[in-house]
Amino acid sequence: MITFNAMTGIVHEVPLKLVSVAVGGLFAAAVLTLMFGWHGLRRLLDVPHVPRPRGIYLALGALWIALVVTGSMSVGTILLLRDHQRVGARTQLAEVRCEAVGAGHVRAEVRTSFAVAPEQYDFAGDACPVWVRQIELRPGLGILGVGVLSRIESVGPIRRPAANVDRTARPLVDLVTRRTEIVAVSVPPDAQERSLLVSSLGGPTLDRI
Repeated sequence: MITFNAMTGIVHEVPLKLVSVAVGGLFAAAVLTLMFGWHGLRRLLDVPHVPRPRGIYLALGALWIALVVTGSMSVGTILLLRDHQRVGARTQLAEVRCEAVGAGHVRAEVRTSFAVAPEQYDFAGDACPVWVRQIELRPGLGILGVGVLSRIESVGPIRRPAANVDRTARPLVDLVTRRTEIVAVSVPPDAQERSLLVSSLGGPTLDRI
């Protein structure tokens, strides 16, 4: 499954396994919820039924909890993938350039995708710090093909746009996040030089083109 973020111009690939677990887990949980509701309604209306061992209901209840947690974690990860990239050995985040445009003033150019025009940021300073957010997810999500995510959070003092995560979705995102780190990478001013901002499991680095 491939998604495109119009705000950042980044194309993200969501693992099919992750989508399948999210859809399948929540669907199965919904089916169990309906079944529990039907059994509760039958007891309330005193409809005759064949009694079942209590252990079956305990097992189904535990299964329902596991399905809800797994499905919710998968949905939270998909929400993060709207504007984060999966990090492997070396993952390119953007092509960056910094140039001095006056005394104590610089301009940073960030190109996250050739599908959109490069972003430009003007601010006071002698260099262009690029702040990268790196998120380590819960260990179980590595089985679904997602372990570490990364994105450019801000350029200098200017925060970049991101896919909005409202208060309803925030608990899902917090559920899958194990550790968050924001690291600054300084891009020296040179109007003729472009660099690649690369993220890896060890953190972001700057590679000269």
